[in-house]
Amino acid sequence: MAARSTRSLDLTVITTAEADVVSFFEIEPKRLDADIPWPYNTFIFEIMRGEISLHFSIAPSYGDLALRLQLGDATIYELSAVGIDDLRYNNDSGRETLEIRLRESESLWLRVKPGITITHGVRSEI
Repeated sequence: MAARSTRSLDLTVITTAEADVVSFFEIEPKRLDADIPWPYNTFIFEIMRGEISLHFSIAPSYGDLALRLQLGDATIYELSAVGIDDLRYNNDSGRETLEIRLRESESLWLRVKPGITITHGVRSEI
């Protein structure tokens, strides 16, 4: 628990740059405060692929993240995470992925091209 309280004083929780997240979503985000830069603001990305929509919100300096996947008006997946370990951008020969590292043993991998996919992985902490 002591590590968490020490970590909360560090305002550079997310290592991914704003340009990488913009590249991933291929849109400029909505900003909670228009004049506050990355990583001290909240950034909202909203995209659609057919009938599927994705709402992704990140406050990088706090590691707070919200993600909602909808099919039409129905929410089919929702995540609200406070104090994630990291957000990592990967580009493997044009295949872009955002890794949402919830903790050392648990991550979500998000892809938005060609369609939206979410993969959730948990490793044993033994």
